Amino acid sequence: MRSLSSWSTCLVPALVVLGGCERQEERPAPTRSAPAPVKASTPAPIAPSQSTTEQELRERLRCEALLGLSGLLAGQQEYFGEKDAWTADVTRLPTPAACTDGSRVPTPPDEAWLAGCHFRYAVSVAGSTPNDSTFSVRAVGVGGLAEGLTYTLTHGYSDGKTVRVWPSELVLEDCHGVRRPEGTPLPAPLCEGASNLKALFTAEKSYCGEKDRYSESAAQVGFLPEPCLDGSRAPVPDDTWTAGCRFIYRAEVSGTAPEQTFLLTALGVSGAVVDRKLTLDSQYAWSPADPGCAP
Repeated sequence: MRSLSSWSTCLVPALVVLGGCERQEERPAPTRSAPAPVKASTPAPIAPSQSTTEQELRERLRCEALLGLSGLLAGQQEYFGEKDAWTADVTRLPTPAACTDGSRVPTPPDEAWLAGCHFRYAVSVAGSTPNDSTFSVRAVGVGGLAEGLTYTLTHGYSDGKTVRVWPSELVLEDCHGVRRPEGTPLPAPLCEGASNLKALFTAEKSYCGEKDRYSESAAQVGFLPEPCLDGSRAPVPDDTWTAGCRFIYRAEVSGTAPEQTFLLTALGVSGAVVDRKLTLDSQYAWSPADPGCAP
């Protein structure tokens, strides 16, 4: 029988944060509510924040399409995690944001579309097995400067390997800053590192709850951050690091089980976060302070 002292190192200090190193109970499956009724109307003109140039308006449209496609990508990934399949049923996917006045583009009455502010979105699925199926989302601009703009995202698996084709015109970095597209503003670039550190922290605690120890292997604890929207990942200096989009991540474990601690590091390697470093330890102490980003 394990002594009380052998449990105490991994369990007691962590009780203050996320329940320590106890076994994690499965979370109940999220409930899905029916999407709000679509209010069809002529697309509202885009109100630029600082400029009225056509270039500025087109940039805002590209960012709106980027947010719409990335939201549907996230929705499909969540559905796949539950069902091991992609869905062509648009009612099971998140509805893109409306214009600020609540209006949306009209959609054809005889086809299944999701209506956003200046774009409507169609979803299709190819293949039937989890390891050999993909989905595509087509964003079609309606009215004004959006008319004629079309962007297509494809994601899924082919022979068990991840496939992602992202529209090259839709660049994430272009959508940070003062120009905010319709919908929820993008989080600050630093939030990629902070949110993934929180996910790695949770993965370490869950692993310790099962194995009574921590691990420096991201694969072993089940941590794999999302790549960039185009599927690319940051370069890593060696196999102790795990690549996300702009950040790379590492776990360092000290001590001998069950008396162990860990230090997690996120290091920015590209774009606006180059050389930015965040750390989070097993007592949930941040350095610098917790940026406050959502998990």
